[in-house]
Amino acid sequence: MRRLTLAAVLMAAIAAPACRYSRASRERASINDSEPVSIVNVADPRADFQLTKGFWTVESGAWRWTMKNFTVALKPPAGSAEKGAALELKFTIPEVMFNRVGPMTVDAHINGQDLGSETYPSAGSFTYRRDVPAAVLGTPVVAVDFSVDKGLPPGQQDTRELSLIVTSIGLLPK
Repeated sequence: MRRLTLAAVLMAAIAAPACRYSRASRERASINDSEPVSIVNVADPRADFQLTKGFWTVESGAWRWTMKNFTVALKPPAGSAEKGAALELKFTIPEVMFNRVGPMTVDAHINGQDLGSETYPSAGSFTYRRDVPAAVLGTPVVAVDFSVDKGLPPGQQDTRELSLIVTSIGLLPK
């Protein structure tokens, strides 16, 4: 009896994350060169065409540095033209960056609508999350413009302007 219970618990633990992954992967599954998606994993080469400005190449197979200003094109999720959506930017401020520039402020705009800024007072991994009004999501694709108040200018060791390390950006249904 105890083995059956343990087996059931293990199966439930394995199945639960798989269900969450399945839902998220369906949103990403249709990535191709002609059909944008709502959630972009920046390391996925199929998403390159949606990263329209301010992104550097993939590093460690998982993330990209951005410039202080960067733009991504996202497909609004189903029903968002009526209900709105939530914008999520998942990123890291590395210790080496924070030690040089201090707290960093991130802001986003969609079709001219300011979504509000947030200041991150330490190094670490963060999620910038903002509600997006339905009024700006009535087109098949929207450009999301991000700006960061600080970054590192190009230098002798690294000729790129660097700001955040980004892993994903998405518009999520409400």
